[in-house]
Amino acid sequence: MLAKSFDFAFPFTQTICYPFAMIIDFQRVAQFKAAVQQAKDSNREAWEFSTKLVGHASITATLNRLTQAIQASDQPADLKEMLVRSLPGQLSGTIHQAQGQLLKQLTGLPTTKAVRALCLLFGLAGPAKDSASCSSWPPMQIEAFLRSHRNPYDLLLDIDVPSLLDLGAGDLSFAVELADRYVPRFEQRQRKLVLHGIDRLRPGSHLGGRLHADPTVVQRLKGSRNDGSSALEFGFWGDQDMFALEKNNNIWPCYTMVTCHGPATPTFAYEPTRISASLIEADLIRTKGTFRRVRMEGEEALEVGHAGRSLLFPPWKFDVKGPLALLNAMAQRGKCCLLTAIDTQVFWELLAQLFEDPSVRPADVIFTPETLPDVFGPRYAELIALPIGASVVLSDLGELRSMFPMESSDKSENTHTYRFRFVEVRRGSVFEGIPAGQTARLFSTMVEEAPPWFLVLVPEPLQP
Repeated sequence: MLAKSFDFAFPFTQTICYPFAMIIDFQRVAQFKAAVQQAKDSNREAWEFSTKLVGHASITATLNRLTQAIQASDQPADLKEMLVRSLPGQLSGTIHQAQGQLLKQLTGLPTTKAVRALCLLFGLAGPAKDSASCSSWPPMQIEAFLRSHRNPYDLLLDIDVPSLLDLGAGDLSFAVELADRYVPRFEQRQRKLVLHGIDRLRPGSHLGGRLHADPTVVQRLKGSRNDGSSALEFGFWGDQDMFALEKNNNIWPCYTMVTCHGPATPTFAYEPTRISASLIEADLIRTKGTFRRVRMEGEEALEVGHAGRSLLFPPWKFDVKGPLALLNAMAQRGKCCLLTAIDTQVFWELLAQLFEDPSVRPADVIFTPETLPDVFGPRYAELIALPIGASVVLSDLGELRSMFPMESSDKSENTHTYRFRFVEVRRGSVFEGIPAGQTARLFSTMVEEAPPWFLVLVPEPLQP
């Protein structure tokens, strides 16, 4: 859970005086106490995990991290200062209770429980997985880094929890290139990079061709050292749906970066919330060909008749999820999201979801070269004119969408909302010094394809 800011736009009726000559509003404290209690009660697994953060071996690091997380949060300045000053001291691997009364006034909890609850509120404790720490960097800090660095992957070098989840990792060509470029730098710094990848293709399937992960590549990335000394912690899981990540206990609940290279067509090329299922099916038949489910060598497949040929794909190839589902899945797990090697059809459907203006999401209008200029207006002309290698901050072209609803994949959690506070659009598939996979590099050989797109996004949870 990430720390939240609160709206205090109501008359101040009572104030409380604390030590250090500070005055803080009574209602603000009450509201903060409620947020602390909610953090404590909303995730039982995370609460149990938090006991490890206040143990003998970890308390010093926990108090340091908690102080940094509070200072980096978007809480009001006076509340942040009071919280930092109220944190207990640390003595011989245990919590020193001397300032417990002040901390209890701010949180409503005794000292040790208060520290545990603050760890949950400020994102230091995830579900019961020791390694699954979420970065304490707030979205504002991540945005500032991305604005000042051309290579977004350099964020991994500076952030407190360097981790990346690659959705649709395929042949692992991106993972190999990222590891080759960055692991030596992590070795020099004596730090560890966590790199996880998933793909829906079932290992051993006859479908999917070159997109399957080579077992020798998996072993190479995992390496031969099992003593924890390697600078790379790698994991790959095939036969894994990106919309059912909660079923895999090895996948972290939060990563610094989540990537998706060459988001699939037609899976993300139509948005079901604005285009009817019958219209999507008709356009698929018109552009891709007729299709039906068949069995091939004992496994289910999708047979597509195209240009006089019969092509076989995995059975879910034409299951349309839409870009909104993709954005939600990435924002739920990542503090920075990268979509690369995006083809034209998927790109404009994605873009339609990112602008606040509802006119870019017309009902039952298929995006084509003929309809796009009318739908997006001057924004279309500006983006089409973007040279290869150039970029633009999307908010310069129009107001970004203020709220996205997102239902957690964990059905025990409530639906919450978020927005993208920063979106950068780049034109092209391969950029100097930036890791890329096979899909991105293949675009240079596809002369009939329009240049692809690259999106950098920073999600930000919104208060309920």
